[in-house]
Amino acid sequence: MPALTPPPRLDASNAVFIPIDYMHGLMNACRSIDTGLLRNNAIALAKVARLFGLPTFGTGDRSGRTYLGAEMTEIEAIIPGMTFINRSSVGAWEAPGFAEAVRATGRRQLIMAGITTEQCVTFTAQSALAEGFQVHVVLDASASLDPRSEMAAVARLAAMGATVTTWSPLAAELLGDFARPEAGGLIRIYSEHHGALRMVEDAFAVATSAARSALGQGDNAAREGAYKG
Repeated sequence: MPALTPPPRLDASNAVFIPIDYMHGLMNACRSIDTGLLRNNAIALAKVARLFGLPTFGTGDRSGRTYLGAEMTEIEAIIPGMTFINRSSVGAWEAPGFAEAVRATGRRQLIMAGITTEQCVTFTAQSALAEGFQVHVVLDASASLDPRSEMAAVARLAAMGATVTTWSPLAAELLGDFARPEAGGLIRIYSEHHGALRMVEDAFAVATSAARSALGQGDNAAREGAYKG
């Protein structure tokens, strides 16, 4: 049996962020992840999208007048320029103007997360995959009604060709090289939202401070070379 060819790595210049249905009613109905952890991860992912300047297309129901509840305000506060498209279709791709807006970016890698994984996220991914887009579903920033539904969703997404990941490695994949200028910002996000990585921010600050002292504040290229070792 021939080996499968892995999809191309995420490229910040080719990626789009699609947060789906972060509405309080749905969030509280989900049982696959703690609600506080879900919020933490969704906010971290939004900060990652802002850090890399990803075009962002949110979708759901902003009216707050249905059982689904109001939208999380934090995501739009983090990405105030995001485009939001209300919809009634289960999959966002079928909402009038949504797919057209994503296509217009010319980008082919889609980062999706939201609620519920087994319905709105899966059906949006299915339609995008059918058009040849590369889809990454961020599981720990998504939620399902129960663990078995999430297991089934992950199996279905993988079978369709989506990459199922979590926000921390996805962010590192977007960065690609810790000598890039976004590295400090990413490490700060890790520190704020991934408590076990707090020491990494401390170590990064010490390393960059030492490199600046040794090489001079103005020589950024040399500093980066020293940091890369």
